[in-house]
Amino acid sequence: MEFLSDDLHKYISEHTTTAPEFLNELERETWVKVIMPRMLSGHVQGQILKMFTTMMRPKFILEVGTFTGYASHYLVEGLADQGEFHAVEINEELESIILKYWKLNSRFNQMNLHIGPAGNVLKELQRPWDFIFLDADKRGLMEYYELLVPQMLSGGIMLVDNILWSGKVVEELAPNDKDTKAILALNKHIAEDPRVEQVILSVRDGIMMVRKL
Repeated sequence: MEFLSDDLHKYISEHTTTAPEFLNELERETWVKVIMPRMLSGHVQGQILKMFTTMMRPKFILEVGTFTGYASHYLVEGLADQGEFHAVEINEELESIILKYWKLNSRFNQMNLHIGPAGNVLKELQRPWDFIFLDADKRGLMEYYELLVPQMLSGGIMLVDNILWSGKVVEELAPNDKDTKAILALNKHIAEDPRVEQVILSVRDGIMMVRKL
């Protein structure tokens, strides 16, 4: 389900700060070599992530589900000088392409990649997170959310991607697929969670912005 016309998408893209050339190359390589290349964030969403982190200057940034690492480059733009960036990716076959382009980033020495199931990694990797981008498998979102919220600093921000799931969250017929059910459950859970306040941003496929109280 497209929330905006192709013309509006094009207009937004043309009026958003362009990506550096090495990220254009990463995008091209992702489309040529990787299954489901549409999972790549793209420069419009990337610029939104950059805006958030440059305003916040977080010390500990976490990305859960980094895919080929495109969004990572925008997330680290606002990372504090002595801060840490951590990304989790389950697909070990993507490690080489992630690191290939991470090494071109001036913040590479602050960037840490963890390959493995997110649930396992997050139980070991604990920090006082002040910014989280959660873009992992939908059926695991509730588990990851509950692992991470207690670790977040007061005032910390979590962005959960694909929270509208191509409009399936408002379909009249009850969804039968497990991913949609997982997203519906998480949206309801967050809306009722007294530890946070939240708003859904209608960017691309929807982003749930959560602020730890």
